[in-house]
Amino acid sequence: MYSDEQFATNLDDDILVSLYLKPSDDVVIDGSFCWDYFFRFENNSSDDVVLLSKHLSVIDSKGKSISVDYNGFRGQLPELVPGDEFEDDGYVTSKTSAILKGFCKIRIGDKIREVELPIVPLIANDNET
Repeated sequence: MYSDEQFATNLDDDILVSLYLKPSDDVVIDGSFCWDYFFRFENNSSDDVVLLSKHLSVIDSKGKSISVDYNGFRGQLPELVPGDEFEDDGYVTSKTSAILKGFCKIRIGDKIREVELPIVPLIANDNET
């Protein structure tokens, strides 16, 4: 889909989380800017991993924060054996420039933990009058 150089990454133990953003051509009814995101989760551990949920927060340049929790990924709980990867996509919106941050909840064995997503800027052309 995209080269590794285009992704912001976060390595948490042997779990690699990558995120790629691009401005969307879609128009949001309320005039917000829209960005498509592409998310890749790589299990480089020696254990099976189950992806349980993701939490995304958009914090705009005025300090306003909007957070969304997603149970599962498109209605599924992907199971990754060592060496597997999983990709997901979606979009986020904001009326001004912002940052996107968040985490995924995963299960490794009988332990549930959070893996941070890389923090990425959402640059909007919001300086025009």
